[in-house]
Amino acid sequence: MAVSSIYKKRLFYLIVICTAIRIIAACAVELGNDEVYYYTYAMHLQENYFDHPPGVALLIKLFTLNLAFQQAVFIRLGSIVCAIAGTFLSFKIGTLIRNEQTGWLAAVLYSTNIYSSVIAGTFILPDSPQIVFWLASLLVLIKIIGVFDAGGKVPLMQWVLFGVFSGVCIMCKVHGAFLWFGLGLYILFFSRKMFMQWGMYLAFLITLLIISPIFFWNIQNDFVTWDYHSSRVAVHQFVIDGDGFIQTLVGQLFYNNPVNVIITVLAVIYFRKNEGLQKNVHRLLLLCGLPIIFIVTGTSLFNTVLPHWSGPGFITLSFLAAAFLDIKLQAKKAGVIPLVLKSSSVLIIFLIAAGIGIINFYPGTIGSKDERNYGESDFSLDMNGWGTFGAQFNQWKNLEQIQQQLQPDLKIVCNKWFPASHINYYVARPSNTYVVGVGSVNDLHQFVWLNHYQPALKKGENALCIVPSNYPEDPSVTYRNSFASDTLLHTFKEYRGNKLSRYFDVYLLKGYESGDEAETFKIGQ
Repeated sequence: MAVSSIYKKRLFYLIVICTAIRIIAACAVELGNDEVYYYTYAMHLQENYFDHPPGVALLIKLFTLNLAFQQAVFIRLGSIVCAIAGTFLSFKIGTLIRNEQTGWLAAVLYSTNIYSSVIAGTFILPDSPQIVFWLASLLVLIKIIGVFDAGGKVPLMQWVLFGVFSGVCIMCKVHGAFLWFGLGLYILFFSRKMFMQWGMYLAFLITLLIISPIFFWNIQNDFVTWDYHSSRVAVHQFVIDGDGFIQTLVGQLFYNNPVNVIITVLAVIYFRKNEGLQKNVHRLLLLCGLPIIFIVTGTSLFNTVLPHWSGPGFITLSFLAAAFLDIKLQAKKAGVIPLVLKSSSVLIIFLIAAGIGIINFYPGTIGSKDERNYGESDFSLDMNGWGTFGAQFNQWKNLEQIQQQLQPDLKIVCNKWFPASHINYYVARPSNTYVVGVGSVNDLHQFVWLNHYQPALKKGENALCIVPSNYPEDPSVTYRNSFASDTLLHTFKEYRGNKLSRYFDVYLLKGYESGDEAETFKIGQ
């Protein structure tokens, strides 16, 4: 179906404006904890990683031209391009399920959703490519059920595409498996004849083939990914975590834009009793969207979860919201609907501007003022000050080496993936230094594998240790089984808005004693 000129223009301007805002945001703040961690994925490509499949690593590799351009905006560029694709696919899905105006409204809802437009659309995360292939899979799936339920023959290529897109989605983030779960529920409850479609089984085999590297890698690496994630979501004891549950609910409301969530809830209620969408489309959207939301929310009653895990579910239900808004527009409530969308747009722009302002200009810290853990619990420090500290540290280290106070080629040791990832990107990378993970696998994550790609610490070797005050550690306790002694060499003070925001303590660790878990863990070949 050709897109009318008016919607071509609207979609074009929406994409241009949103992309410009994302690029500005990407240039305005430093990389966050997760982003610098996923940069370590791209340093050495693997079939799978400790936490996630390799989709985000390939995305960073592609848009940095194999890490030729390592500035933050290039590392995030793949995410920004994925947001463009997500906006376009949202328009296509909305147009398919109802009309072009629904497509336009779906594109606006996607662009004003904090999860899809900022978290996965500006910052570089596994969700960035995942949401594109989730939407591509959903688009193909809607076409498949439309043809099948109308009594037509589903083209084999449609099943092949669904198998490929859903497989790649899972290779970005395993949450993509909810697409197959949603399809299975739809077939089981509403279209059992589809079990006779051999194309569906071909699609499933294609998906399994695409995601097979995840299984093979885990077999070679003692199923560390499975063990780690199962410990995060498995319920080991039925003790209600009320605070975690409320935080997840509030987080989901915030991440998906409160205005958008309210519209979505109203749409779900509306379509229970009213027409406006084909029943098969309505059912499929619910079954692909609700399970991931319910499971994430339910798990939060017992375990700590991250609210953005349910993001694809909210994006899926947003197409019901777009159709609902279109119906209200046709009912001559045009004055109300634009006001709602304007409110949603103003809210996300305000939040982006406020976030940039707090991160870059808030005087001092919004976290702890205790000298022992100064700045702790201040999320904004994860995206501020690291570049300045990296430059100061390397200048100090070079001077110390010139004055022969420090031996050259000292590696930097860390026992957790954060702040190791920031230290790796902002401190070690500019000076061609190595960050070595020392400690447990569950604390170090990918740094256990990075250890095997770079020169190892030798028995008796000395190393440096950097401790930010917002992630306090006592080296004499943390490394007592790994090094013979520790000495505080220097303390750097970081300021923001002319007020102290945190400290960086630099220690010299002497006499490495090998045998920690990170060193002895057997890496699969």
